[in-house]
Amino acid sequence: MESYDFSALLSSGLLKNRRTVLSIGVFDGVHLGHHAILSTLRKRADESDALSLAITFSSNPKKESRGSLDTLRLRSQYIESFGIDFLAVIDFSTEFSKITACGFASLLSELCDPIEAVFGSDFRFGSPESQKGGKDLPELLAAFGKECSVDIVDSVLDDGGVKISSTRLREMIEKGELGTFLKLSGQFYRVDLVPIPYRSCYGELVFSRASIHQLLPPLGTYDTRLLASDGRCAECVSVIDREFLRISDPFHSSAIGSSMNQGKGKLQLDSIFLERKR
Repeated sequence: MESYDFSALLSSGLLKNRRTVLSIGVFDGVHLGHHAILSTLRKRADESDALSLAITFSSNPKKESRGSLDTLRLRSQYIESFGIDFLAVIDFSTEFSKITACGFASLLSELCDPIEAVFGSDFRFGSPESQKGGKDLPELLAAFGKECSVDIVDSVLDDGGVKISSTRLREMIEKGELGTFLKLSGQFYRVDLVPIPYRSCYGELVFSRASIHQLLPPLGTYDTRLLASDGRCAECVSVIDREFLRISDPFHSSAIGSSMNQGKGKLQLDSIFLERKR
């Protein structure tokens, strides 16, 4: 998968006039609704012998203040796992938030030749006063000489018939219900450790909570899997307190009492999967 800043990709003309099936969304966190959308995107592109393009945002337009469910790095890896050809990242600035729905359709018409779009049922685009739904995109694109169909993917429901959403995932993390998170997302909750500084002390890898911008579950001890940047993965234990995230060092990578920072020390970390509370 090739990843670009949205504006840079637009300016480059790389995809201009190339037949493309696209999808747009925050795709924050991993859940089965996103899986359905991205799987459909890949399928429709294959059926049409077209490129697949996912468009996401550098930050959540909804301005979640409680913490993110992922990072752009983790989200990119997840999107790439579906075999998507291109990823474009929008810097959701104040200026960009003022673009009308028609204005955004104009940008898409210049970016590529959008022959089909795949959206979730609640997808909206454009500034608040001009906001449109995914089903409105073909009419807007027609004004710019583009013929595009839209595939609206139904929301995925849990066993109780309730919609799976990023909002629900946040609720599960805040409650510490990691087993339910697994059911709704298809994988354990993953916290990105790149490139967060840490110190190593007495067999623990210690991170300041202030340096972690993802949402963390309640204070307590959790069974964890630690993934190193070299691909090693090992079971360990994490302790979350009011000031720190402490991870037991399963790789025994440091001497007692020593300290080091991510990027400068011996052990390069990737992420942790929080599996269950003890």
